[in-house]
Amino acid sequence: MTRVKVCGLTNLGDALFAAEAGADALGFIAVPGTPRYVSPEAFREIRAGLPPYAVLVVVARAVEDARRYDADIVQFYEGPASTSRRCVRVFRVKDRSSLDELTGYAEPIVAVHLDTFHEKSLGGVGQSFDWSLAVEAKSQTKLPLVLAGGLTPESVADAVRLVRPYAVDVSSCVERSLGQKDPEKVRAFIAAVGGA
Repeated sequence: MTRVKVCGLTNLGDALFAAEAGADALGFIAVPGTPRYVSPEAFREIRAGLPPYAVLVVVARAVEDARRYDADIVQFYEGPASTSRRCVRVFRVKDRSSLDELTGYAEPIVAVHLDTFHEKSLGGVGQSFDWSLAVEAKSQTKLPLVLAGGLTPESVADAVRLVRPYAVDVSSCVERSLGQKDPEKVRAFIAAVGGA
């Protein structure tokens, strides 16, 4: 079954709801200056209030930027992976040439994360890319594939059926306002993944 990561969480209430609704992983942004940024101190407070068995993912530009976050997994965009932490590398997809970087990637990572390329943002912009490229990417790696980028409660089932990813990742498309999750959208998204 495809797993679900709810990302861009900024407060304990949303994180608790996402976990209770069935999210397999909870994502927190460690990129200062971005709208969903969570400081290391705020992350520790949220973590302290979460139930056991919640998998926490910190999203950083580079692995070294996540050193003050005690998360289970580091999702990163650039620089080397770590041999002492479980890392997921993000590949930003614009077109077929975007997959070139994935071919032969040799850093020690536990999964490949595909997100939509955007000129001014690393992610969380609510735009999708051609999912056939994700299908192609699956043939280029033996690692689990995480699909992100503009997935909504209405579109995610189609994406899951086409790509058959290990996991899907959602952030802005289940918000009621920037950084605030909409419980109904979160519930509908997780239900759609389960139904697919």
